[in-house]
Amino acid sequence: MRVFRTGTWWAALIGAAAACADGGVTPPEAEPVRTVLVHRQDTGENVLLNSDGSEAGRYTPGSAPLALAASVVSQTLVLLDGNAVVVGRLDQPGLDTILFPAPAPTSLAAISDDERFVAIVSFQPVAGLILYDRADRRADTLDFGSEPPALAPVISPDNDEIVLFSVTPLSLIATTLYRTDPTRRRTHTLRVSRVLNRPIFGWPRWVDDGILMAFVRVAADAPDTLVVGLVRPDAPNALLEERYRAVMAPVSDARPKLGIFDASTYAFTRDGDALALGAEPQQGTGRHAIYLVTPNGGRVQLVRDDPGQFLAYPLFIRE
Repeated sequence: MRVFRTGTWWAALIGAAAACADGGVTPPEAEPVRTVLVHRQDTGENVLLNSDGSEAGRYTPGSAPLALAASVVSQTLVLLDGNAVVVGRLDQPGLDTILFPAPAPTSLAAISDDERFVAIVSFQPVAGLILYDRADRRADTLDFGSEPPALAPVISPDNDEIVLFSVTPLSLIATTLYRTDPTRRRTHTLRVSRVLNRPIFGWPRWVDDGILMAFVRVAADAPDTLVVGLVRPDAPNALLEERYRAVMAPVSDARPKLGIFDASTYAFTRDGDALALGAEPQQGTGRHAIYLVTPNGGRVQLVRDDPGQFLAYPLFIRE
């Protein structure tokens, strides 16, 4: 199973208490327990982990395929199963083939909010964005131009726009394609400093006012910081709008910082207020652990770190 990444950029990347009327203090609201689907690259299994660290079972349809996208609406998954791209549901055993043969290599995928459309990038034999309509059982290929995408596609809430992000040593580039006008394409270089903010490979998320992405902000003498920021492909001159951040050291600044390497990915909840991260717990370990990042956390929060497992590609499947 090969999931495409361009270049070598990914290897270098990557409350406040309220006073009550009686003078008391209201504690911060507890984070809900969410469930993340994680791929064990050492065994090929798909494991369900709750954000409190407890296990929630296995998802083993077919030959334990790799999840390329997920929707929590009906717990629908887009998966790479051998030489096919398939769709399945967490509560059902069957798989529906939507692309055969699968593009090789392929990007991560996106599934629309209403679960009708699946978007995935093909690089060979024909380069283009494949948009699959699950209602009509039809696949259309849209030309993405000369900039090869580096992250998962992002589908707008109205299903009309699909944004692809490309990364160069100095720039973050957004290309917008249009489902209702396949000949139309718009490409902009965004005002996001690649020196200060290094994109992490994974699944950006379209919210009401823009697209949320995860970045690493590298520090010389302290742990790096994970930054969640909003970009607006329709306003390329807008600066990155930081939404929240977390220090990439779960316990203290004195403990080893997390490493972002070739299998490191992130995924957002539907509203973007939480992020699941797969990252090396310490540089050179050769494995990954799973972390949770929230606006109120301050630091990344450990979900699972098991020296006997290589956990990667976390995706929210229950919220």
